[in-house]
Amino acid sequence: MEDDDVSITRQQSTLPELISHLSPEQQQRVEQLRAQLNEGRARLTLFRSPLRTLAAFAASAASSAASGAAWLASHPATLFLLAPLLLFYAFLKASGGLAEEVREAELWLQYVVWWVGLGVLSSIGLGTGMHSGLLFLFPHMLKVCLAAERCGHLRFDARADMWWSSEGFHCGEEGAADGPAAAAAALGFWDIYKKVIPTAVLWGAGTALGEIPPYAISYHAAKAGKRSAEVEAMLGVRDASGGASASGGRAGPLTLLVNRMKTWMLNFIQSHGFWGILLLAAYPNAAFDLCGICCGHFQMPFWEFFGATLIGKGAIKIAGQTAFFVALFREQTRERVFDALERIVPDVLPFLHLNGLTPAQAAHQLVNTRIREFQAGVARRAAAQAADPRWLHQKALSALSSWDGVRGALAATRPTPWGAVVLLMIGSFVRSVIEQFAQGYVAERDRRLLHAEVERLSKQQ
Repeated sequence: MEDDDVSITRQQSTLPELISHLSPEQQQRVEQLRAQLNEGRARLTLFRSPLRTLAAFAASAASSAASGAAWLASHPATLFLLAPLLLFYAFLKASGGLAEEVREAELWLQYVVWWVGLGVLSSIGLGTGMHSGLLFLFPHMLKVCLAAERCGHLRFDARADMWWSSEGFHCGEEGAADGPAAAAAALGFWDIYKKVIPTAVLWGAGTALGEIPPYAISYHAAKAGKRSAEVEAMLGVRDASGGASASGGRAGPLTLLVNRMKTWMLNFIQSHGFWGILLLAAYPNAAFDLCGICCGHFQMPFWEFFGATLIGKGAIKIAGQTAFFVALFREQTRERVFDALERIVPDVLPFLHLNGLTPAQAAHQLVNTRIREFQAGVARRAAAQAADPRWLHQKALSALSSWDGVRGALAATRPTPWGAVVLLMIGSFVRSVIEQFAQGYVAERDRRLLHAEVERLSKQQ
């Protein structure tokens, strides 16, 4: 009976507590094993160990999918809401009833999932998220502005721009009597703003949702009595003296600046709570992941954290970003802004030679040229989609059916410089996701291995 009590006590003890009861020689062996496991995880990247990394990622994805499916299947919302809705949807699709309403509901669902999902991808990666605002949202705003100028009205369906669709916005047969140009000039800034703000708010809400994982991980770790390494490092920075880092080394000027910013943010969150989070979320803040980690570490209530994040990111910040980009992309507003800049900015700046143009004129010319190139690309892709309206996978299978098709596809899909940048950014995001999932899965496996080794050594005492 006494042995059973000792066994239960060991199972309930944390790893540091178990290690503290080992002899110095055993502790040294544990640290050597820990260092060996850490070194192995550091090599777990797609460039160093591609097969091991992909295998660990596949195992992590399968485990997460299985546990997620089990949780979803047993959730009351699935049993009493989602399952009846799916059955009703299947009945309507099979019977053909309410066909127009079903098609509209499908379109709205695709629209919401696409833009909220892009927002989540933008902020979920702990600093390595995909910059979906730059890649998708801001180009969408430009497409709406250009379509408004071309059509002379805003009665086109902006939901068509989703899921990598190359289909352009359809103006329809109706138009203004004075022509599209005069009608476009009559469209005010706020008319276009109201057209794009629903999409922007969905994306902003997605960025707020993407901040939940860092908060949740840190919150559950703190509740279980574990320490967040990131927050502990920040606490160490706050307690460390001026030029010394928390590890005792001499920090450089950039490290000192980053440490001071982290310390200020930590103090700000602790002092102001909801309003502090709201303020930090209300502007483009690359370090906001740390806010979620800190709030979880200090066990801030979920709705206090998420409510402030949702209002800051999904309302305040996105409203300002939308106003800025609509002003930049709408021709009348853009021309007025650059006219004002040409009067304010000096005609000559040191070490800047612009072929006889002033800096403001050069910037004006560059922006207009890039917008014209973007417009030409949108028109070209829309024409290609109209000429061949098949799905993307059908086009790919057709192109891969012969060598001539492969060569033609490669020539047709040769990316522009901006397209190459987009591909590199998406590729970097995918690589970081695969490596983070793989390393997280192996870290959990290593933790169990280390715990088992410590328990084995404890029994030898």
